[in-house]
Amino acid sequence: MPEQSQTAMLTTATWSAVAASFSALSSFLIWRIQRRNLLESVRPELKLTGWARTAVGQGDTAPEVITFQTIKNVGRGNALNVDVSALDVVGGKALTYALTSVRVPIIESHEQTAANGTILVYWNNVEPDQQDDKHLLIRIRIVCSDSQSMIHRTRYDLFARRAQNSLIACAQIIAPGLAVADSRAISRPLWRHKLFARLGSVPVLGRPFRRAI
Repeated sequence: MPEQSQTAMLTTATWSAVAASFSALSSFLIWRIQRRNLLESVRPELKLTGWARTAVGQGDTAPEVITFQTIKNVGRGNALNVDVSALDVVGGKALTYALTSVRVPIIESHEQTAANGTILVYWNNVEPDQQDDKHLLIRIRIVCSDSQSMIHRTRYDLFARRAQNSLIACAQIIAPGLAVADSRAISRPLWRHKLFARLGSVPVLGRPFRRAI
């Protein structure tokens, strides 16, 4: 009888521990779902609109100007500390394009703001292809934060042809000879963004972290 009583007590304690473990796991999963729903409810989503191309000056060395007029927030949350930037300086090669940085303190959900963004394209520094046409991949980075201290980074890859009447096999043509080739968004906590920034300052070894910022 004492042995049976001890076995029953052990069995009861085991099942209590199992029940407590499942209860803790269930609470954790519920918290994760609620947290994810909260983050989704405040996540901004930014798009650049109002694209146009104009020629400036004369001669082969004169840059072309590609502009976008507005930044539109189509997400569910407000976008804070918006920064739009791009710069092409790779391996000491000549500059092919540059974007004047655009900074906006806040863009509310489902609202838009004037940006007047300007990209200078230096076609004289771009090598022609086999058809004697010139094309260029322009990379734009949009960074903002939200009310939950999440950093949102969107990368725009634009494909441009110098001949504006050239056809581009892309799904989203935004101006003559200009299309969105790819668009990717990454979200991460502010603390991780700061950690990557610190690690990125390390010479050589920090290169992967600089690319991830």
